[in-house]
Amino acid sequence: MARVFAGEYARARLPLYQERVLTPSGACCRMIFLSGALTETGFRGPDRWHGRVADPTGVFEIRAERPDREQQDALRDLSVPSFVTVAGEAVFFSGDAGPGVLLDTISESDRGVRDRWVVRTAEITVGRIAVLADALSSGAGPEPVLAALKQYDVTGDVLQELAGMVCHALDGVTSSSRPSRSKEEISEAVLAIIRESGGKKGISYDDLAAIAKTSGIGGQELREAVRVLLEEDECYQPAREVFKAL
Repeated sequence: MARVFAGEYARARLPLYQERVLTPSGACCRMIFLSGALTETGFRGPDRWHGRVADPTGVFEIRAERPDREQQDALRDLSVPSFVTVAGEAVFFSGDAGPGVLLDTISESDRGVRDRWVVRTAEITVGRIAVLADALSSGAGPEPVLAALKQYDVTGDVLQELAGMVCHALDGVTSSSRPSRSKEEISEAVLAIIRESGGKKGISYDDLAAIAKTSGIGGQELREAVRVLLEEDECYQPAREVFKAL
């Protein structure tokens, strides 16, 4: 069950990858789990209900089609607006330009559930971005990631856009939904970013800060973590403001 933000999923385009929707960060989506605000429902034609579910980055298009009358009724009976969780099949609807979700289950939830979904989806997306960045610099990586690099002409600017999307999503999350971490955990997370995204030449501080921010690590926390990692010989600086794991 894939987790992707609407802002990334909406950028997916044909062709399919192994009968799955491939997103720019390399997520292979057959089934999707999402949470957001149900902003619209309506009847379209004799055999389907549609809905729109928004997360902080964009909107998912949802459909419940015959003969699944139970899910049509569930979508129809929900209040608008309301927070919901959705599981469904990742598809390209016939005649539409973008991808959508064919409804499997939908249920009412609350902001806390939505915020926890955002935090977890951000963590997963950051992991994909790190693998994508490494593949971009090395030319090697998992097959879906290499397919995404080619299909979406991924560049450093695309990576920055994806990271910015994650930051924007986290900006709307309440502090109570963010997991608290010790200084040691933050240092371990920063070191993992350096290892995964440094490549042969290392990672610049600006790129490190952009990826760290998507994991909820602020500027002061990052500077302190880098200082500790340098003092403990976990990383070094091959050039000014560039960091590489030992």
